[in-house]
Amino acid sequence: MTVNANEMDFADESLALPFGTRIHSLKGTVNGIDLAKGRPAQLELDGQVDDYGLARAVGQIDLADPTGYTDIKVVFRNVEMNRLTPYSATFAGRRIESGKLSLDLEYKIKARQLEGDNKIVMDKLTLGERVESPTAKNLPLDLAIAILQDGDGVIDLGLPVSGSLDDPQFSYGAIVWKAIVNVITKIVTAPFRALGNLFGGGGEKLEYIAFDAGEAGLLPPERDKLRQLAQALAKRPNLSLTATPAWSPLADRLAVKEARVRRAVATAAGRKLAAGEDPGPVSTADAEVQEALERLYGERIGRDALRSLKARHAQANPAPPPSGTAGKLMARLSGLVKGKPEPLTAEESARLQGADLHGVLYQGLVDREPVADGELAAIAEARGAAIRQELLAAGVPPERLSVKAVEQVAGDGREVAVRLGLGVARKAAPATSPAGDNGVAPEQSAPVAEPG
Repeated sequence: MTVNANEMDFADESLALPFGTRIHSLKGTVNGIDLAKGRPAQLELDGQVDDYGLARAVGQIDLADPTGYTDIKVVFRNVEMNRLTPYSATFAGRRIESGKLSLDLEYKIKARQLEGDNKIVMDKLTLGERVESPTAKNLPLDLAIAILQDGDGVIDLGLPVSGSLDDPQFSYGAIVWKAIVNVITKIVTAPFRALGNLFGGGGEKLEYIAFDAGEAGLLPPERDKLRQLAQALAKRPNLSLTATPAWSPLADRLAVKEARVRRAVATAAGRKLAAGEDPGPVSTADAEVQEALERLYGERIGRDALRSLKARHAQANPAPPPSGTAGKLMARLSGLVKGKPEPLTAEESARLQGADLHGVLYQGLVDREPVADGELAAIAEARGAAIRQELLAAGVPPERLSVKAVEQVAGDGREVAVRLGLGVARKAAPATSPAGDNGVAPEQSAPVAEPG
């Protein structure tokens, strides 16, 4: 059978905004028409959608039992997407302002079970206003589009779908759009993972930049992460990046305390250090270091405290008894003269027994080294500046970068992580309008859980 200059109407009244379209100038052939089950017909059809869209279908269908057997490939090209607003409104809660759609649909029906494999290409998709729909999910769709759209404004999705025709809620359009919403949900709940998957994987590692506790310098592996992010942002021009600088009241404070004490010990031991030079570790086996520790402890904590600590340490770690007669006599006499010392507490025994005396002095100096919160917040700010500078050097435009206010985090051992966020870049402001302060649309980033 030959089809020529025909029309086909399609309508879906189940949506929040009813959808309808017409395929006109429909032509082609349908061969092997048979009303007996199990003898599918072959079809090839071409048609025009609206003014400039194209529709084609090729495949087989059992006209006597289409839900028992259908195997058809359908192609749509250059379809105006604003006509699909009823679907986007129903399942995503937004109108479609503009864009072009191309579809490669392959779906098979066997025994009333649908298996479909779709390729969906959206060109320059722009969303419009929100639409109230009880079935729509409240998702940051603009962020998802910014992640998916390439530099030419194209979104290319592979989308398998499946369903049962016996489901009373079955609708092919609904299945496709729900599958799209599922893809978008995965993107906006883990945006860095989605971005990484688009460019070779590993995205879940990109959402945090780790710093050594007490330091603001970028480590080489973290610089590599920022390089990867810069490359991804270059391919996604509608994305922006935010960094939330962080400091840890535990990890950062301890690291700063230790660095200061190590530097003070090295200086007291006679070493000359350049500004910012790392003094290296403290070796309590070194006689000059031992002397420096005792002198610093006496100056900073008190000479009486030093003498008391030495005595308590000796009490916790008694020397072996002398073997000679004079030694025994001295031991008896010294016991009569000095009197019996106060017994050690359980905490003192645990801290001092078997401990290196000068290691205890070092720890005491660290414990008492003052570090204000403001100093740690300044380290966090320097971390944010380092991230921004690295991304600028990698070619990311400054209007697509933003550094937020510092935050406190728990810290993980010897590292402190700075959290990154993805957002939608602001459109360029008119020349007569003042420019934005950071170039990033606020609150477009999906929340990311703290590590650990």
